Amino acid sequence: MFDVFRSREKSVRILLGALLLVVAASMLVYLIPGGVGGPGGGNDNVVASVGKEAITASDVQREIQRITRGQANLPKGLIAMYIPSIVNQLVEQKALAYKAREMGLSISDDELISTIQSTFAAQMGGKFDMQIYRGFLAQQGLTDRAFEEQEREAMLVTRLESIEKQSLIVSDEAARAEYQRKNLKIGLAYLKFEGKDFLAKVNKDPAAVKAYFDKNRAQFRIPEKRDVELVAGTVADFMQKVQISDAELQKQYQESLDSFRTPERVRVRHILIKTQGKPKEEAPKLKAKAEDLLKQLKAGADFADLAKKNSEDTGSAEKGGELGWIVKGQTVPNFEKAAFSLQPGTLSGIIETEYGYHILQVEEKQTAHTQSFEEAKPQLLAEAKKQMASDNLSKAIEAAHNEALRAPTQEAAIAAKYGLKYFKADNLTTNTPLPEMNGVPELTNAIFAAAKGGTTDVVNVDAQGKAGFATVSKIVPARNAEYAEVQGEVMQRYVTAESDRLAEEAAKQAAERARKGENLEALGKAYGLTVKTAAPFTIDGAAEGIGAATQLSAAFEAKQGGIVGPIAAQGGQFVCKVSEKMPADMSQYASNKAAIVESLEQQKLQMQQPLFRDSVVQDLKRRGKVKINEAAIRRIAGSFEG
Repeated sequence: MFDVFRSREKSVRILLGALLLVVAASMLVYLIPGGVGGPGGGNDNVVASVGKEAITASDVQREIQRITRGQANLPKGLIAMYIPSIVNQLVEQKALAYKAREMGLSISDDELISTIQSTFAAQMGGKFDMQIYRGFLAQQGLTDRAFEEQEREAMLVTRLESIEKQSLIVSDEAARAEYQRKNLKIGLAYLKFEGKDFLAKVNKDPAAVKAYFDKNRAQFRIPEKRDVELVAGTVADFMQKVQISDAELQKQYQESLDSFRTPERVRVRHILIKTQGKPKEEAPKLKAKAEDLLKQLKAGADFADLAKKNSEDTGSAEKGGELGWIVKGQTVPNFEKAAFSLQPGTLSGIIETEYGYHILQVEEKQTAHTQSFEEAKPQLLAEAKKQMASDNLSKAIEAAHNEALRAPTQEAAIAAKYGLKYFKADNLTTNTPLPEMNGVPELTNAIFAAAKGGTTDVVNVDAQGKAGFATVSKIVPARNAEYAEVQGEVMQRYVTAESDRLAEEAAKQAAERARKGENLEALGKAYGLTVKTAAPFTIDGAAEGIGAATQLSAAFEAKQGGIVGPIAAQGGQFVCKVSEKMPADMSQYASNKAAIVESLEQQKLQMQQPLFRDSVVQDLKRRGKVKINEAAIRRIAGSFEG
């Protein structure tokens, strides 16, 4: 079956690197590394088994690598804590697929092929490309067969859960109640009590401030400080010394000639009035809008201004409709045909595509050509110098590091020897900017993990063209501060805390007085505050001046005229009166019922799905179909704790 799949015709090749990132982010499957099959390494290597399928230590290690990719500084102890959870997820996935097979569910070869092709084709301009597909799998460390079996397994799980979802029933009564809850509107009148309004009432007696410090002493810490000798360098430093001959550049030009071939391309901008996702009956009105914009452009209106105000292509609208250079095969057919048929500086008519109505303006056009050596030389020279400088920096920093390990007090001389920079940085905290290596948390973390006299590993930051290491010469441990050291900070925190406390107390008193019958206007006058209002809003909305309506759930339960609060929100304490209560318009229930039912089903699913998954696993455990090797899990976790 897979031989037929692998012989399918290739589509136009596109940039692999950028595509893989998109595909990796949008795959609708569970990418569980390792594939399926036997133990592959003896019982000690088997972490768990589901039926006859084993989950091995290698599978777990690959999953850890996938999860932690791009997080090099994740503490190993934290990873160790999650090992059991990772194993449980792998077991759960295979258990659900096992249960699906027991129930007679299956995924045909044609279904599998169609799903994989459509998933990848969506990121390949609508056409499946086998070479790009295999490139993606190689980047993930997967064979074709392993990935295809994982995809089949994921599809089985999805099918099983769709059956389980069908058992979720939402009654009309429940749907009506939810519609009423979501569409009930309330309006509020309120007083806001803020700490800043009570600053003048704070008791600033020195004894009270000192008492606050004594009570909260643990909050006032002098952080750990370290003295280091830092050796660092940048690619920019080494570029000044790089010399590249024309002969070398000529050689590179010939070796990479394909990269200097530019296909026919146009630089274009557009305005899009979308029809996609909108009712068909709106199409005439949308087309009329596009025609009006075209009329304005022909009359001399600024294209960029109209694009910013009207285009529904959010990616280009803010740039005045700019799409930049495009080549053939990059856009949908109608758009491409129009773009390549226009002359620079000209406007298209209304171009219709599956996305909507477009107006194009071609700004520049280039025929296919190959850059000459002289044209390519500046780019070649810059890239070659940067690469050589980067290589020289790496060699220099590694050599200096090796020498510093043997002579940890000679960093200044070592740095000079290898053309690097030396810095003596004292009293560093974790928030202190490092000379030359500022914005490199990896090095700061390494410094504060090293022992006194220890030298960190080299930290390379390729994106910034930097590299460095440091030797720790002194460590001053963190400690609780003495009052005299932080008196100003203590006063600031004390005043803030006290003013907030006074505001909260006043709000409580005001709320009690309001519940006993005093009106908000009189209370506002008593406290020097102004009564404000929030226009009617729903539970999914927000109260103007207060914040998300979810913070005001008690107000939706209260009767009209009821007092709610104090409620802490938006930097203050709010005492609210329900001034309006507008029931849901039930005449609109029928047209909204489907969406309400779907929302309730989704809520039920989120609650029941974990229970369903767990019940499947527990059932298979009871029947001896799922087995867990706790000793193997502890060994893996232990390897990260050491």
